[in-house]
Amino acid sequence: MPEWFDNAIIISVKKFGEQDGIISFLTGNHGRYVGLCKGAFSKRLVGTVQLGNLVQIKWNARLEEHLGKVKVELESAYASRFFSDSGRLLTLSCLCGMCSLLPERENVTDFFEKTLQQIILLETENFQERYARWEVELLKTLGFGLDLSSCALTGTTEDLVYVSPRTGRAVCRSAGLAWKDRLLPLPTFLKADNLAASNTLEVKKALDLTGFFLENHVSKTLDCSIPAVRRRLVYYLQTNRLVSGVENE
Repeated sequence: MPEWFDNAIIISVKKFGEQDGIISFLTGNHGRYVGLCKGAFSKRLVGTVQLGNLVQIKWNARLEEHLGKVKVELESAYASRFFSDSGRLLTLSCLCGMCSLLPERENVTDFFEKTLQQIILLETENFQERYARWEVELLKTLGFGLDLSSCALTGTTEDLVYVSPRTGRAVCRSAGLAWKDRLLPLPTFLKADNLAASNTLEVKKALDLTGFFLENHVSKTLDCSIPAVRRRLVYYLQTNRLVSGVENE
């Protein structure tokens, strides 16, 4: 009987019966995993089984290919920190939803660490900028990495302002001028880790960039749909308002 223990971030929870739940996790050493959690919606576990929480899980099944059962123990209750902050809570929900694009049971230890760090840093002022950078990492993990280090046409590292929609490589201003209407704008802060976004609009442009590759490359190649929560996050950044009947901030 296969069995293992691991740290995991809860990325989705679906009710199964009266109190049980089908839970999807992003684990530290086993990738994205799904399991049946008995009593997930009981009074004892309902506070533990929340999107974005870090838990210790025990997974076991009769055969490796089976759904398996999980037992969870809370490590850090990140979700409860943002219940009164609509922007951060929406960002956390989006991050968890986007993790569903990862292939099941494929080890992504480095990406797990970056995702956990992103959740921890949701309390910082520049959490929206960090989320945009996280989506760049998600694209890379999914096999659609962007190369923003140098111009695809000239090799220069100066004045990079565009991205090729076909290759995901940066293009400098002079080389891309003749095709600028066909190229995607490159937000300045994505060019280096030490650069900061100047405003929320620039973060929105970064999400437009990653969104293009998610919709036109990831979605079509992997035959999947981009979670709707991402559209709500982009709308929120653009208008500072929530949708689906939730009151404005």
